[in-house]
Amino acid sequence: MDILSLGEKIKRLRKEKGMTLKELAGDRVTAAQISHIERDKSHTSYELLEYLAEKLDVSTDYLLESKDTQARNLGESLIIQSEVFVKCDELEKAEKGIAKAYNLSKEYNLIDIYGKCNYLLGDINIKRNSLSDAVSYYEKALHYFIKDTDARNMFRCYMDIGKIHLKEKLYKIAILKFNLANDVINDMEFEKHKEDYKELYSAMAYCYVKLGDNDKCMDYIEKIDEISKRYDSKQELELNILKANNLFSLGRLEDSKIYFKKALSLLNKYENKSQVAGIYITISEICKDVGDIDRMLEYSQKVYDIKKDDKDEYTLRSLQAIVESYIIKKDFDLAKDYCKLGLSTSIKNKDRLNECKILKLYARIHKELEETDLCIQYLSKCLDIAREIDNKKLVGDIYISLAEIYSLSSKEKELEFYQKGASVYKSLETI
Repeated sequence: MDILSLGEKIKRLRKEKGMTLKELAGDRVTAAQISHIERDKSHTSYELLEYLAEKLDVSTDYLLESKDTQARNLGESLIIQSEVFVKCDELEKAEKGIAKAYNLSKEYNLIDIYGKCNYLLGDINIKRNSLSDAVSYYEKALHYFIKDTDARNMFRCYMDIGKIHLKEKLYKIAILKFNLANDVINDMEFEKHKEDYKELYSAMAYCYVKLGDNDKCMDYIEKIDEISKRYDSKQELELNILKANNLFSLGRLEDSKIYFKKALSLLNKYENKSQVAGIYITISEICKDVGDIDRMLEYSQKVYDIKKDDKDEYTLRSLQAIVESYIIKKDFDLAKDYCKLGLSTSIKNKDRLNECKILKLYARIHKELEETDLCIQYLSKCLDIAREIDNKKLVGDIYISLAEIYSLSSKEKELEFYQKGASVYKSLETI
């Protein structure tokens, strides 16, 4: 799509319809006048524009659309298109669209579009695991979002930069970014951003547990619990639909539309289950670190309830956390039941890594039950899979687990597997 002047639009439309200057002019004006308009050499009245729009089968609004408006519409379309490409991992296509949007932003001074270009480049670099480049692009995007007073995108930039620092284990720097995100979100309407608050608080809690500040960590988890208790989305959805239907039946269409829109907004949130699952699995991991096993089980069960039909990464992570919780609580029958679910899901998904992790949990159950032979059998199966998928870190871990088991029965085998594990770790420069 090109950015066209009024004259260029008229000329292009005329040629597309195979019309001559004279045919377009008709009895209304001369062919020479049309030629002048097409070359932007003369202005035209609104009445003549209406005539031309009718002849060319377009709206007068389209003809009157300025270059700035066209540039903005095109820029926004390119951003949406590029965002889809990023989510579909078609990163080169995304970069081409971003480059076009970037050039439009420079030419027409579209600050918000320029910010979104940089933000998407940050997302692309996250996908490529180029974390320092991602931070650089998010910071550029942040500069333009601040100029445009775009609080929502400012919040996202601070969160994404903070999550990168969290991934790099720079927890104090991450907290600084999350505090800035908190400052921004405090000025936003709470009702519309409950899940953002949960995401922020779970990230803060994770940082504090890693820094050994369990009190602050639990403070943030309490905040998430409070939000969850105060706002039951399902109840809110049902109430909005009921109100909307009652108002519709009374003929109060404008009022009913408001509640239908609220219900639609809540339904859209239900579709974003992965974000909620990610928040809850983070809380589950934090609770494990602080030794709150009941809450670890509660939140991992929430993730499973949300994602059990999807049978994806979150389903498997939640099942593993549930099994681990029951092992710690010495409820081995329930641990085995959830292991079966995890194993069948992994096999259906052809996910060998998670299959291996579930088998390791089976081995751990049998170790706790002092069933040494069964424990060794499961660890041997794990070892075969870890070698097959060439996961050296996992191979090393299994060797050490086997050494620990053999420490009870064979010092020779214990030493053999410790040496094998140490050899793998050295090759990975872990020790």
